[in-house]
Amino acid sequence: MKKQLLVLSMSAMSALFAQQGTKDDTLKQTVNQLKSDLTQMKNLKITGWVQTQFQHAESKGAKTFDGGDFLPLSDNRFMLRRARVKFTYTSGLFQGVMQLNATDRGVNLVEYFGKITDPWTKSFTLTTGVMNRPFGFEIQQSSADRETPERSRFTQILLPNERDMGAMLTFQPAKGKKLYGLKVDGGFFNGVGIAVPGTTSLNGAGVVDFDSYKDFIGRAHYKKSLKEDKIQFGIGVSHYNGGFVYQNNRVFDQLTTGANGLMQWQLRDTATTALSKGGKAPRKYYGADFQLSVKSKIGTTTIRGEYITGTQSGMIDESKSPSTLPAKMDTYLRSFNGGYAYLIQRLGKSKNEIALKYEWYDPNTKVSSVDFGVGTTMSKAELKYTMLGIGYNYYYNDNVKLMVYYNMVTNENAAGIAGFDKDLKDDVFTVRIQYRF
Repeated sequence: MKKQLLVLSMSAMSALFAQQGTKDDTLKQTVNQLKSDLTQMKNLKITGWVQTQFQHAESKGAKTFDGGDFLPLSDNRFMLRRARVKFTYTSGLFQGVMQLNATDRGVNLVEYFGKITDPWTKSFTLTTGVMNRPFGFEIQQSSADRETPERSRFTQILLPNERDMGAMLTFQPAKGKKLYGLKVDGGFFNGVGIAVPGTTSLNGAGVVDFDSYKDFIGRAHYKKSLKEDKIQFGIGVSHYNGGFVYQNNRVFDQLTTGANGLMQWQLRDTATTALSKGGKAPRKYYGADFQLSVKSKIGTTTIRGEYITGTQSGMIDESKSPSTLPAKMDTYLRSFNGGYAYLIQRLGKSKNEIALKYEWYDPNTKVSSVDFGVGTTMSKAELKYTMLGIGYNYYYNDNVKLMVYYNMVTNENAAGIAGFDKDLKDDVFTVRIQYRF
């Protein structure tokens, strides 16, 4: 009997310990899973910003690059200029980014890319997806950090919506390496950019390539800090080599003096086989940029500039890079230039900042205002625009920024082009509050 009781007791104890061991294993698995989930959460970073603004234009229905055209019966508006949420996941040498924009005009994709860095030198990175075009400084600078409401007119015309679908290789040595401070980007892209509600003719939002051509974009930039970051400077050069498909062999790429003494377009020889349907209308840009920032007793002074020149293919009345296949088939090749200069002054150690910006875009450098007289065959697409903006920024804290900005726009006068015989009333006053998280 005693033996039987002993056996029963040992069996009960074994079952109890086995049950306890199972509970411990389950608890351990749960803890490990929580640790894994926590690690994954640490790898994910969520950021965003909202830009709410009020604008007043100089006239009703003003055509503007300060957030899009005003409606025909309106000269003022409240709007959500940008409302972004960005998800960044980093794990070792891999990073994935997704950014969305949701405003009163609709919801659209902003960025969606992945990038991987080589494990040997940690200097080369491959990025694929929808990303910023690697051209110039202004495109690379975040809209949340910019000291003025919008990017320059030439940027919005030549490289609309800043981003495109493609693949890019980056060389950027790590800190401590000989070439630290240098960054070289180069890649191939669809060339049509991304569609954004309210800014492109494409319904919805997405990336749609309408021909087989891919565009090369590259930039080399070097930046350096001196005297414990009291002086920072950077210089860069950029190149864009691409184009879109010719729809016929009617190409206007030369100008000649007409019987009235004014410049006019001349049709290239239509027998040229290179211009047959399916050839490429060129888009070639060359750019240079610089940045200088100096900290002193009067505050941080920043000087920034960019210049771009090249050849842009477009339509008779439009020089903007197309996001969809142009409805008008004849192609016009224009030599252009554009640029901007910033002077930004932080007032001492305060939260106040003054920003001045001068910019211009000349879509056709081979003609001038004298060629737009009565009897001209030129269109509004040839007119040069200059802009002078003055702004005030108040950095309430890391999350809130107030911006007040007045943009004075001047167009080239054209007596022979209807509606452009004098300066248009298209100045825009903007008051913006930005919330960042």
